[in-house]
Amino acid sequence: MIQVVTFDFWQTLIIDTPENLQRGKELRLEGTASVLARAGRPIRPEDLEAAYEASGIALTDRFWANHRDPPYREQVKIFLELAAPGVTADLSPELFEEAVAAYITPVLRLLPRPVAGAVEALSALRELGVTLGIISNTGRTPGVVLRKVLDHYGLLGYFTVLSYSDEVGYRKPHPAIFTGTLRRAGAEPAHALHVGDDAGADVAGARSVGMRVGHFRAGGGSPAPEADFVLHHFAELPDRVRSLP
Repeated sequence: MIQVVTFDFWQTLIIDTPENLQRGKELRLEGTASVLARAGRPIRPEDLEAAYEASGIALTDRFWANHRDPPYREQVKIFLELAAPGVTADLSPELFEEAVAAYITPVLRLLPRPVAGAVEALSALRELGVTLGIISNTGRTPGVVLRKVLDHYGLLGYFTVLSYSDEVGYRKPHPAIFTGTLRRAGAEPAHALHVGDDAGADVAGARSVGMRVGHFRAGGGSPAPEADFVLHHFAELPDRVRSLP
């Protein structure tokens, strides 16, 4: 009997577009440039974009390649120091918080949408007595902001346990982000199902700790062979959960 169902966030529960991602980057850079200018450290747009790309490489090398994640304020500091070395020591607390807000909140101006059928599926699972959770990697947008996205659509209250990588320090497919979530949910892996779109981070990661797995493939593509089932539409999920032994 499945007692817990956890979900990936991006491109599983919440769907974003390449256009939104690009515009979010632009807003992030525009806001950071404004803060640096007011701090007396103006920077050319091309140099700021180069620092942004360099920060992605630095985060990958220091953290993401090892399936770890820093708190979001540390991520912002890495970016600012690459853009203007020494600036984080000079910024007032107020300006630093403005820089943090500019960095982490663009998604709230470019709201992505819940996947079709999400509300109905979550409601049906809750009626079955299943505990619901989220296990998600974060990139430039941390869990504190992703909660606001869920709340905007009335989805936050469905979830008992939320594990975002910037908060727990581990990224999928690291076992710790899965086992920590299940420990907080009070369930054993054999009685838990994870649903996600990524064959490595979601399917292989959840399977490595003994969870059941649904591979979400709304856009088609090759299903992961180790998944218990392939999910094409969220409307199918409650019946899939009922049918698992």
